[in-house]
Amino acid sequence: MTGIARTPPGPSLLEELERHHDDTPPRGALRTAVLGGAERCATLAHAAALRLHNRLAAEARRGSARRRRTLPVDRVITDEWLARLVASLTHHRNAASALVRIDG
Repeated sequence: MTGIARTPPGPSLLEELERHHDDTPPRGALRTAVLGGAERCATLAHAAALRLHNRLAAEARRGSARRRRTLPVDRVITDEWLARLVASLTHHRNAASALVRIDG
């Protein structure tokens, strides 16, 4: 027989995890095994966090624009609800920017 001899594939991450635990494996380790390893799990978690912050920033932006439209001009500066929405927008924009900087 010619060619490269192939070795049989080793046990999967999930099989290894089940082999080391008599009871239910830890949730984090199970998630990592199901998703295909720590690197892939971290990549998916990073992408999910970025999508979450982008969505929450968009909601805060729409909410603050809606709130500004309903307020008289002299109450915009002192409105606490608008201040909370702006703080939320700032937080989520900063968090999304930090995740983008980490990414590349």
